[in-house]
Amino acid sequence: MLQPQPGEKRVLPLLQAAASGLVIFVLMSAVPTALGFVSYGLGLSALTVVALLGLWLAYRAGILSVLGATFVALLPAALAVGGADDFKAARRTVELTIPVADAPRHAEADVLILTDLHVATEFTVTWKTSPLSGGLEMHHAMVPLVPKDWQRGTPVPAWRVCSGGEPAWCRRALSYPVHAVRRVDDRDGRYRLGMMEMASRFGLTPAPGAPLLQLTTPPGQRAEAAVTGMIAMPVLGFMAWLLGLLLWRSVRRLRQGAG
Repeated sequence: MLQPQPGEKRVLPLLQAAASGLVIFVLMSAVPTALGFVSYGLGLSALTVVALLGLWLAYRAGILSVLGATFVALLPAALAVGGADDFKAARRTVELTIPVADAPRHAEADVLILTDLHVATEFTVTWKTSPLSGGLEMHHAMVPLVPKDWQRGTPVPAWRVCSGGEPAWCRRALSYPVHAVRRVDDRDGRYRLGMMEMASRFGLTPAPGAPLLQLTTPPGQRAEAAVTGMIAMPVLGFMAWLLGLLLWRSVRRLRQGAG
């Protein structure tokens, strides 16, 4: 395999080229992804080593299909390693299903699945902020999340919040159904104006510890999506490479026939 001079082109028979590409994709996806469950950095480091080894061997042997497969496999394999890291993060996420009225008492949960929920859109407030440095203008919105039997004048147990660079984004985002949510850190005070407007305009007050919440993906769905990506990305990458190989060989055959 390593007898030809470096750079000398070799074209393998179709089935042998396809099999070589399949081995490259499996090797570059399986090994780094498995190590990615240990550490994301370790997985990417392994991918780099395997890819450099594959490129060196392909160059020394002059095998174009192996060289091409190694290049094409890089992105799907990197996405698969990222999927392993996402899967680990999803499995570590603490999820809790509770009535919205109990939201202030569960700061330990990373993700809340809210029940007995009413989104009080009649009390929505919107505002915008402009950085003193003259940066991008931001648009914000806030709406109370309350129990279905909530009455005005009762403290609000949670708030659905949104921030974005376009005025229409928050209006669209706040229309999405509320199911899984995560807490938002308001250290920079971006939602303080919304709280003040809620109080002055509607007379609403937050319950002690009422969290600011944004929509998120439930951990179970995130883990499933990560597993799907770890499998699907290398498979799709291999199919794209194989189609490219077939197209290249067809064009090459036509050129040789014309010559």
